[in-house]
Amino acid sequence: MFLADLRQCFSLRRLPVYAVFAAAGIILVVQRGGIPPLIVVWIITLAALEFQFNNILYHTPAELEALTLLPVRWEGIIGAKNLATITASILTGIGMAATILFFSPYAPGGAACLDAALFFWSVIFPLLIIGNLRSVQEARKDVGRTGNALIQAAGMAILVIFCALPYVVLTVLAGSRIGTFLLGAAAAYSWMRWSVPHTAGRAKHLLTTQ
Repeated sequence: MFLADLRQCFSLRRLPVYAVFAAAGIILVVQRGGIPPLIVVWIITLAALEFQFNNILYHTPAELEALTLLPVRWEGIIGAKNLATITASILTGIGMAATILFFSPYAPGGAACLDAALFFWSVIFPLLIIGNLRSVQEARKDVGRTGNALIQAAGMAILVIFCALPYVVLTVLAGSRIGTFLLGAAAAYSWMRWSVPHTAGRAKHLLTTQ
């Protein structure tokens, strides 16, 4: 399941969304809008991967129904899908960084890289928790349409910025990187202990009500 989710994340039908958001990231970096380039990279990357977060049960139109044909452990399925999302985010982020930073007026230093890592750590688990909830509340079978994917990704960019508010308060304003790390650790614990089991239960219930 992990490898299957990872492979479809890099399918050709996803390329238009990646290209549009990479172009948006280049524009933001070149115009020097005040957001550090590596933070721009993460916002763009996570937004472009909206489908990977918010529609985990239907990465293909009949995925949920196909899973019922196998003797699956739903907590393991949800956990594997979420881990594939984290991996895909990192791999896509590396590709986006190579593309976007090529046009950046300056190269980020060590402190900027550390802050970017903390940014990712602080938002990834809240995004997974919200995405798991949306996946069982608003499951979308209609996947693969570029226009709809772009709209959903634009909304995801707003959600990423919202989830980044604790990072802004703790790291940027208060200068507490430790506080940001601990908050991310608390979100990771909530994801593992509550979100994965809850989503697994809701996925099973969703099957019985179809």
